Amino acid sequence: MAENKNTQVATQENTQVSRNKVTDFSLGIFGTSDNFIMANQMAKALAQSTIVPKEYQGNVSNALIAIELATRLKTSPLMVMQHLYVVYGRPSWSAQYVIAMINGSGRYDMELQFDEKNDKNGKPYSCMCWTEKDGRKVTGPTITMDLAKDEKWLDKNGSKWQTMPQIMLRYRAASFFGRMNCPDLMMGMYTREEVYEMGKDEYKVYDLEAEVKHDIESHANQDEFVVEEPVQIEEKLAPKTVADVTAGAKEKETVKADKKQEVPSFMQMEDM
Repeated sequence: MAENKNTQVATQENTQVSRNKVTDFSLGIFGTSDNFIMANQMAKALAQSTIVPKEYQGNVSNALIAIELATRLKTSPLMVMQHLYVVYGRPSWSAQYVIAMINGSGRYDMELQFDEKNDKNGKPYSCMCWTEKDGRKVTGPTITMDLAKDEKWLDKNGSKWQTMPQIMLRYRAASFFGRMNCPDLMMGMYTREEVYEMGKDEYKVYDLEAEVKHDIESHANQDEFVVEEPVQIEEKLAPKTVADVTAGAKEKETVKADKKQEVPSFMQMEDM
């Protein structure tokens, strides 16, 4: 009896383990049908919450995308929701989250460091973000106020470059460091501040179907449709040979004789 109980317990444990392995988010939420079903249930629960950002409230699809990003980044879906913004129809990270994401990734020996310099008037002028990996210094590009002026970051409405230049220099240096040295963490996305500064024109979302429909309505029946006449090919006769000429003469004589026979005898005239 004891052996049967042990066997039954072991079978239940194996069954439980196999059930737990059905949902394996290491494959992503789209890796298996079970993963997608479980992620969809999680997205429905998150979308019903009132403390998640408004982009996800009542929107299961957006919540599902947040879960997918969180799975790939191995972090909390709520963390992604709190720091993922939709600007001009495009997802973008907050600069604070970029710094936290790089520091928490564990791929560098220390957290991000910032080398800052001031101009001759003592105001913040430049910032360079760096860290170390296996004793090797990993650096990002140097961001300066001259660069910000040339790129017209200071001219945007609501820009913080004039009021908080030191913070903006750090944020921009960190985002450039991320795209240069760990683009897999950034997932090809810009920060929210960068997207605002780029402007709506560069991040315009095109509706392809609407564009095609507009193009058809704008250009339909404007070009004259001309039907070209078929090209007639003249058939060139082959040059006649001596045999063809002789045969043609005989044929004429035969026809002439036949015509004489058709005319009554009293109307026929002798050849001169």
